[in-house]
Amino acid sequence: MTVIVVIMILSGFLLPTLASAKGKAHTAICSSNMRNWIDATQMYMADFDDKLPLFGEDSMDRYQPFWHGKLAPYLAKKQVEGEHFTKNEAFTNAVRRCPAGRNGPARLSRQQNFTDWNCWIGAVFSYSSKPLTAPFYYGNAGAPLRASAIRRPDDAMLYMDTMTHFVYTPVERRYQFMLDMDGDGAPDSMASTTDVPFNYGRPTVHNEGANVTLLDGHVERVSYRNLWRVDSYGQATHSFWRIDD
Repeated sequence: MTVIVVIMILSGFLLPTLASAKGKAHTAICSSNMRNWIDATQMYMADFDDKLPLFGEDSMDRYQPFWHGKLAPYLAKKQVEGEHFTKNEAFTNAVRRCPAGRNGPARLSRQQNFTDWNCWIGAVFSYSSKPLTAPFYYGNAGAPLRASAIRRPDDAMLYMDTMTHFVYTPVERRYQFMLDMDGDGAPDSMASTTDVPFNYGRPTVHNEGANVTLLDGHVERVSYRNLWRVDSYGQATHSFWRIDD
């Protein structure tokens, strides 16, 4: 009995330490993957006259290349022409997968649940380009964004941890935080998808924070409270969301 009690006591000390170490390892692997994506993005821009890839060519055509398909060749992955955008190797490859996620329903309400894994590196998305509310949008909304048009690349967020392959920017009015999905008294999710929290983002996956990638090439972890901070009108206030500030 004494031995069992000692083991239980030691386990109580060790388990939190092991969990913390595992969390840090997940954050580091995810950060490394994100650096691969920003490297691919910068190589793409060098080949395409300083332009970021579009989120997708056409909002009605899922068989045209999406951003991850356009960047796939720069990650030594195949872009499959004429196939559904989920068929590109970069869509569900480990290079876009965040290890801090888990298997289980991703609770995607408006599209097919392509995979059971629920945390991926995704693009910051908006339907609008005028006014500019996010770096990625469909070709229907306008021409690809030139990186040189962004005054502060160190403050312009391109990618973050998401449920699928995007997060809706709360800067655009239709995606503004309106609902309090986590019950903490502050709005954190848009109203149009009541079963999907955080605008399809995963801002709490890394010890109540998320990894984000900025246009200047650096990756950092941002706490959920900072990244999802809102003012008295429910407007997101973190500067990373504001691509044109």
